[in-house]
Amino acid sequence: MITTTFPLRRWIKRATELQGSNHGHPITQAYLATSLRIAISLADQISDAEELLSAVGLSSGLESLPPPFPVACVDWADCVTVGLKLSSDDSELLRSLPVDGDLFRTSCSEEEVQPEDFEKLLKLIVEDATEGERERDREDEKISRANADDTSGSFFSVDWAQLSSDSSNNISNNANDHAGTINERLQRIYSLGLVLYELFSGGDLPPPDLLVVHNASEGSLSAMRSFSLSLNVSDEINIWGSSNNDNFSCDGLDNEFDMDYVSRSKRQYFPPGQSISSSSQSICNVSVDHLRVKGVPTPLCDLIHNMIDCINGDFMGNDSYCQMSEVTSDLQLMLSKPSVYLHDLDVNRISVTGLELDEATFVRDEELASLQSAYQRSVMGSSELAIVTGVSGTGKSTLATKFGDFVMENGGLFLSGKFDQIKYVKPYSAVASAFNTYCEVLARETASEGAVLVASNLKTALGSDLYYLIQMIPSLGRILQEHSNDYIPPGHDCVNAQERLHYLFCQFVEVISRCSGAPMTLFMDDVQWADSASISIISQLLKTSRSMKDSEGFFFLGCCRDDEMSSHHLFWKMIDNVRSFGFKTTLVKLECMDIRTVNTFLSTLLHLPPRLVRSLSNIVHHKTKGNPLFVSRLLISLNREGLLRLSLTRHRWEWDEEKIQSRKLSDDVATFFVDSINKLPADVKTALSALSCFGASTDSEVIRALETNPELTLIEPLNVAVSEGLVYKLDGIYHFCHDKIQQAAYSMIEHVRCFHHMMYGLSLMHLSLENADAGLLFTAVTQMNLGGPSAVQEKQQYSAIANYNLIAGKKAMEMSDFSLAFAFFDHGISFLRKHHWQYEYDLSLDLFNLAAKCALTIKNLTSLTMICYQILRNARNPDDMLNASFISMSALTYSKVSEAVHYGFTVLRQLNIDIPGCISQENTTRLIFQTKSQLDDISDETILNYQTMSDFKKVMAMKFLAELGSPLQQVNPDLQPYVTITMVRLTIEHGLSPTSSVGFAYFGEMVGVFGDFRAAYRFTKLAKSLLDKTQSNEVAGRVICITTEVLSYVQPQQTAIEYRLQGERIALAAGDVHWACLNKLLYTCSLPWSGAKLSVAKKAFIDAGRFIEDHGHMVALSFLRVMQQTVLAFIGDTSRTTYDHQLTQSATNSNVFLSIVLSFQKLFSSFLLNSYNDIKENAEIFFESPLPACNFLTGRVAHAFIGGLASFRIYRETGDLLWVERGKACKQSILLWKEHASLWNFEHKFFLLEAEESYSRGNFQNAKVFYDHAISSAGKCKYAHIEALACELAARFYSHLDDELAAFKYFTLAHDKYFEWGALEKVRTLSEFIQETFKIDVSSDAANGIAVCKEDSRSWDLISDARKRRSLGP
Repeated sequence: MITTTFPLRRWIKRATELQGSNHGHPITQAYLATSLRIAISLADQISDAEELLSAVGLSSGLESLPPPFPVACVDWADCVTVGLKLSSDDSELLRSLPVDGDLFRTSCSEEEVQPEDFEKLLKLIVEDATEGERERDREDEKISRANADDTSGSFFSVDWAQLSSDSSNNISNNANDHAGTINERLQRIYSLGLVLYELFSGGDLPPPDLLVVHNASEGSLSAMRSFSLSLNVSDEINIWGSSNNDNFSCDGLDNEFDMDYVSRSKRQYFPPGQSISSSSQSICNVSVDHLRVKGVPTPLCDLIHNMIDCINGDFMGNDSYCQMSEVTSDLQLMLSKPSVYLHDLDVNRISVTGLELDEATFVRDEELASLQSAYQRSVMGSSELAIVTGVSGTGKSTLATKFGDFVMENGGLFLSGKFDQIKYVKPYSAVASAFNTYCEVLARETASEGAVLVASNLKTALGSDLYYLIQMIPSLGRILQEHSNDYIPPGHDCVNAQERLHYLFCQFVEVISRCSGAPMTLFMDDVQWADSASISIISQLLKTSRSMKDSEGFFFLGCCRDDEMSSHHLFWKMIDNVRSFGFKTTLVKLECMDIRTVNTFLSTLLHLPPRLVRSLSNIVHHKTKGNPLFVSRLLISLNREGLLRLSLTRHRWEWDEEKIQSRKLSDDVATFFVDSINKLPADVKTALSALSCFGASTDSEVIRALETNPELTLIEPLNVAVSEGLVYKLDGIYHFCHDKIQQAAYSMIEHVRCFHHMMYGLSLMHLSLENADAGLLFTAVTQMNLGGPSAVQEKQQYSAIANYNLIAGKKAMEMSDFSLAFAFFDHGISFLRKHHWQYEYDLSLDLFNLAAKCALTIKNLTSLTMICYQILRNARNPDDMLNASFISMSALTYSKVSEAVHYGFTVLRQLNIDIPGCISQENTTRLIFQTKSQLDDISDETILNYQTMSDFKKVMAMKFLAELGSPLQQVNPDLQPYVTITMVRLTIEHGLSPTSSVGFAYFGEMVGVFGDFRAAYRFTKLAKSLLDKTQSNEVAGRVICITTEVLSYVQPQQTAIEYRLQGERIALAAGDVHWACLNKLLYTCSLPWSGAKLSVAKKAFIDAGRFIEDHGHMVALSFLRVMQQTVLAFIGDTSRTTYDHQLTQSATNSNVFLSIVLSFQKLFSSFLLNSYNDIKENAEIFFESPLPACNFLTGRVAHAFIGGLASFRIYRETGDLLWVERGKACKQSILLWKEHASLWNFEHKFFLLEAEESYSRGNFQNAKVFYDHAISSAGKCKYAHIEALACELAARFYSHLDDELAAFKYFTLAHDKYFEWGALEKVRTLSEFIQETFKIDVSSDAANGIAVCKEDSRSWDLISDARKRRSLGP
C-alpha cells in the first residue's frame, strides 16, 4: 500500500468529475464523506498547532519552530495537499511512468516513483473500476451517479490532508504572526471556512462578498466588493433568506480555474489588475446559498457560514466560532453521526408533530453495556440477575426497553411486566401479564411448529393441572386451543396451592425455554410495589432455573425506585436469599443527568452541535436538576408554548432564552404534572383523576362500565389527555405515560379519594356478578377495599362488602394466589361490624377459617395465631373449631414439633381417639399382627368398595393422624405404628377418607419390617389403589414415598428408586413441599447403594441440596449433608466437611433418627476406608442406637449389611463373641429379605456376610466359595460397589492365608472395581497399599481404568519378584 499526495484543487476537480457533480449536479454522499475527512484533518491540524503555540508562548526557541500554518486570509486552498492510499497493484503501474516534479508526490515503503503525467495516473487509478460503468445508460442521472460512487472508491480513499507551511508560499516565519490572539484565531477560522466552501461546493470559488485580502504592507484586512468576472453579486444576500442569484453561473471561474489551475498556487484573494481598498475591516455579507444548490446539507452550510462570519469580528453572529477546536468537534460529529448532525431536518413532518422525544436518547451506554455483559454471562451458564435502581424519572424503563431490544436481536425471549402501586387487582397480575403477552403472540401462530410444540409439551408435562395456569394466564388456553373449563383437574385438594402453582409455573417456563431453544429474560418494572406472592414466584423461578433440563437459560431484570424502599423490603430480602444460593447480582444505579449529559441530550434531540445548545442546557438543568422525565416534559411544554420552535427559514430549532429563564417551574416533577393537569378542562381533570384510582393502566372495558353512571363521562376527555401526551392507549388499555403523572392525578383528589374508590367499586361490582367476570370482580372489590369502611354510606353495605371480599378471596385461592386471598379475607373482616360473631356468624366463620388457611400457606404465623384464637374463642360448637385446630397444629410442625404432637393428641382425645403416651415393643408387635390378621380376612376389592367416610369428626381425626405421622417419626417413633394402626381401623369401621391410603402405606412398611414382604407388597398396592380411587392429591407424594420403601425390597433397587422421582413431581404438583423434599432426599441417598457411579451421585447430591435448600426443608437437608459427606469422602472431596459438621451437629441434638443415620455413615466410611480403630469406635456407637423395631424400612438393609461386616471384622481382631453374635443377627436379617423379598437385591450381600463369618470361624474353604459367589452375584446384578468390596475383603482373606498370588489378584480387581464405581480416594489408598505390599505400581493403569492382574505367567513372575525383594529386605 502506498500514499500519493495531490494538491487539493486538483483532487477536487477529478473527484467531482468522477462523481458526475462538476456540471451543476449536487455533490454525492461519497464525495461529501471524503470531504468531511479532509476538513476534519485540516481543522485538527490547525487546532493542535494553536494549542502547541498557546502552551509554548513566546519563550526562547519559538522562532526555531517551523510555522504550523499560513498567514490568515492568504489563499489557503493552494496550500492544501491530500494523501491518497493506493493499492500495491497501482504501485507497480506507477513504476513505469516518468517523473514529473510538483504535480504530486508519492511515498511508499519501496523505491519512490513519480509519474510523468497526472492525467495518466488518475486514469490508471480509476480506469479498471470505471470502464464498465461508462458503458451504461448515461441519460439516467441518478443511476450514473450511484455507479460512480461504487467505481471510484480507490480515489476517495483519502488518508489525510495537510495545510502546507512552506515559507515560499508567502508565509511568515515570524512567530509573532502566530501569537494566537483572538483576532488571529478568528482569521484562521475564516480562512479555513473559505477552503471548506470551495471543497464542499465541488471546486467553486467563494463569491466576492466573502473575500477579504491580506495587506502585506499594513497587515490589515480589506473586504472585496467586486470581482473581475462576469458575476452579478450586487444584490444583498442573507444566509437565512433566499438569494436573488440562486442560479448564478460559475463558468467564468471554472474556465479560469481550468486554464491556470497550478500557476495560481501562490496568489492572494484578488484577481489581476483589481485594486484593493485600504480601508479598515467592513462587514461581510455571508451567504452560502450556492452550497445549498449544490446539495450540501443545511447543518454543513451553517457550519461554513459560521466560520466565514468570524471575519466580522465584534459584529459576527452568536453562532459563529471562537475556537478551531469547536470546528473540529462539529465536523467530527457530522462524520460520526450524520443522521443527527449532518442530514437535514424533516421540516414538513416536524411542523405537524412538533418536538418528538426519542426514548433512545435517554439510554445510558455504559449502563446498557453492563446489563448486556451480565446477560451474556448468564446465557453462558452463570447464575446471574440484574437490578436497575434510581429515583422516579431517571430512565430505568427506557434502559430496560433498550436492553430488551438487545436480547431479542440476539435471539432471546424478552418478557416484561409491571407492578402497580394499587396492587390487589388480579392474582399474580404483573408476572402473569408478562407471560400472557408472550402467549398472545404465540397464539396468533397456533398452526406454527413452535406453538404446536409448546402445546404438546405442556399437555405432556402438566396434564389437567394446566387448569391452574390457564386461570392465571388466559392466553395459554388459546395456545392449547382449549378453554380452561376443559381442564378440570381430578381433585382440587392439595397441601399448599401456592407451592403447587410455583411448581407448575416453573415447569411452564422450562417448557417454553426448551421448545423455543432460546434463553428467556423476565423483566419486571417498579418492583418497589411488588407483592409477596409475585416475589415468591420470581424467587422460585430463579432458583429452579439452574436445574432446568435442556433449558437455554433464565435471566431476571428488575427496575425499582430504591429511594422508596427500605432495606427490609421483600424484594431486597429475595435478592439476599438468591445470593446465598450462588446468584451474582449486577446492580446498575441511574442518577439524574449532569449538565454535560443534558447538553449531549439536547444536542442530539435538536440536531445541533453541543456548543450551540450549551446555554439552553444550563437553563434546563438548573430548572429540572437533570431528571430525564422532568427534562422531557419541560421541553414538550416549551415547544407547545412556542418558546422552543422550529424555524422554517433556518431549517433548525431556535428558542427564546430570556423567556425560558424567567419561566417559573415547580420544584419537582410531580408538582409540575399537577400544574400541567390543572391547566386542562375540568372534564379532562375529572377523567384523569378517575383513571388514576385504578393504577398505572386500566382496561377500556372498565372505563365503559364506569360510564354507565350518567354523571361520569370519561372516554372523550381521556382522548384529550391522549393528545396532550399524558395518557396513551394500546390494545384497548389506557396507560399513564409515567407513574408520576398517575400520582399527580391521584393526589388531586386526596381528601375525597376514598369515596371515589367506593363509588367506582360498587358500580363495577354489579356488572362483575352479572357477567361472572373474575377480573372485574377483583377490580371492583379492590376499589371498595381502597375506599375502606369509612366510605360506606349505608349500614347494609358493610356485610355486603364483607361477602364480596369472601367471594373474591375464594376465587383468588382457586387461582393459587393465597397472599391476595388473605388480603381479601382480611379486608372482609375489617368490614364486619361490632358483635358480628353474634349477628353474622356464618359469614364470620367462613372469613376467619379461610383467612387462617391462607395465613398458614403464606407462613404468616403471627396473623394465624390471632385468627385461630378468635375462632376458638367464638365458635358455637366443637366441630367449628376443628379446622382452626388442625391449622394451628400444622403451623406448630414448622418449628415446635413436640408441641405439635402434644396439641394433636389433645384434639384427638376430644374426638374420642386416645393415643397412649408410650407403648411397649411387644404390644406394638401384637397390634400389628392382630390388624394384619383382620385384614387377611378382607379382600382388597371389599376395601376399595367401602363407602366414603361421612362422619365429619372421623374425617378430621384421620387428617390429624396422617399429619402426625412425620412429626412422630422425629420425636417419638415408637408411637408411629399405633397411629398407623388407628388409621387402618378407622377406615375399616367408618369407610374411606382422603387419607386412608396413608394409613395402608405406613402399615405395609411396618409389615415389611417383620419380613412378610408378600403382605407388605399387598398393602403397598392397596394404598396406591386407594389413592387412585379417592383422588387425594394432597397425600399422593407421601403415599408414593412410603410405598417405594417396600418396592425397593421387592423390585430391583435400580428401578424401584425411580418411583421417588415420580413422587417428587406429584408432591410438587400438589404443593406438598415436605414430601417432595423427602422423595428427592431418598432418591439421592439411594443412588450410591444402587451401584450408580459416584460422579453421578455427587451431581445428584448437589442438585438435591439446591432443591431442598430452595424449599427451606432444613431437616431433610441435614440428612442429605450427612450422607453426602460419605460420598465425597470416597471421592476424595472434603470441601464441605466443616459446613456439614456445623449443620448436622445442631440437627442431631433434636432428631433421634438423624443421630442414628450419622452414626451409621461414620461406620460405613471408616469400614470402606479400612480404618480399624474408627470401625470399632463407630460400631459401638452404632449398635447402641438401633432403628426402631416396628417401622422404618429406610436404611435397614445398609445398616444390617455394613453392621454385620464390621462385627465380623472386630470379632477377628478381639475374639469377643458379642461381635460375632451381632454379625450373625445382621446376616439373619439379610437372609430373611433374600428369601422373602428379592434375590437380586440381597443374594450378594448374604454371600459376602457368609464368607466373612466363615473366615471369622476358620472355615476357610467355605469362605473361598462364598467370596467368589458374592463377587459373581454383585457383578451380575450391577452393584459395582459391593463387587469392589467383596474383592477387597477376599484379598485380605487371602493375605491372611499368605496366598500372595490370590491376594494380588483380588486386590487389583478391587482396585479396578472401585475405580469403576468412582471411589477415587479408595483407589488412591488401595494403590499405595498394593505398591507397598507387592512393590508394583498400578496407579498409571488405574488412571485409565485398566485391570492390572490376570491369572497368567506375568502375575506369577510379579509375585515371585516381590517375594525375592521382601526376602532380601529393603
